[in-house]
Amino acid sequence: IVIGRDVSCNLVVPDRMASRQHARIERRRDKFFVIDQSTNGTFVLFDGEPEITLRREEVMLRGKGRIALGHSVGDVADETIHFEVKG
Repeated sequence: IVIGRDVSCNLVVPDRMASRQHARIERRRDKFFVIDQSTNGTFVLFDGEPEITLRREEVMLRGKGRIALGHSVGDVADETIHFEVKG
């Protein structure tokens, strides 16, 4: 899944801090990874944990949380992507 501002993305996010093709979510076997490919970074907040900032990095998604493009999850709570990975 490609996430970003560009209309060709699978998930279009109209946030001006988001890059045209900001990040990807990939499935590898039975796991999901968010991969940052942006200028401003991707911010991932897993419930009950400190926020992680990705800059040209990736992290495995687990449990519940939120993803923000280009700024902290806390800065724009209404412009976040909520996720839940069930095992």
